[in-house]
Amino acid sequence: MASEHVILGVISWYPCSGYDIKAEFEQGGAGLLSGLNFGSIYPSLKRLQDEGLIETEQAGAGGRPRKVHELTGRGWDELAAWLEAPTDYPIPMRDELLLKMLFWGAALPEDRATLIEHLQRRRERTVELLAYIADWPANRVSMIDEYGMLVLEYLRGHLETEFAWLHRAIARIEGPPRPPAQDPQGLVPRQRERRAAARRRRNTPARGSREPREETPERGLAR
Repeated sequence: MASEHVILGVISWYPCSGYDIKAEFEQGGAGLLSGLNFGSIYPSLKRLQDEGLIETEQAGAGGRPRKVHELTGRGWDELAAWLEAPTDYPIPMRDELLLKMLFWGAALPEDRATLIEHLQRRRERTVELLAYIADWPANRVSMIDEYGMLVLEYLRGHLETEFAWLHRAIARIEGPPRPPAQDPQGLVPRQRERRAAARRRRNTPARGSREPREETPERGLAR
């Protein structure tokens, strides 16, 4: 998915400026589904204009002028072609917390309290997003067609499932450690041995090395 296609999609909602596009990603649904870099908006708009996919005009009579962008016929065709193209399943999910959890047992198994804090913060954010999405269809601001409503229903279901999982995960980690579900190669005990050995090597001076000698400051001649 190119950032240009996402920007074409936002402009399809209404003719908008670069600032409007940025606001849609900060406050609207597009920001929940696309990690568009704000620094790429204006270069992307320039490329879209050069390729004849959008046209730009000055707006804001009587006030500060601003550039408003609209799709051209080619722009509508390009957006439609992108929509018609098959999509890949969203893997990788790009979830940093889940990624950290994959490595937690190897690198930080003794510190369950920090992981619980991470999960609790995630749960707080999940509750905030659930409330935000629940209120969205009645905010009297957003345009939500039947397709957008289906997206909101998906997001709400996903967050509800995540909230339930977070509750179970926190309760489990607050309890005693559990053995691996499976470890046919015996990696878990070897991980701990490797980590302990590496830390011992770090804290043991290399053979033949000398302790650093404390420098004695030179004294000047007394007068």
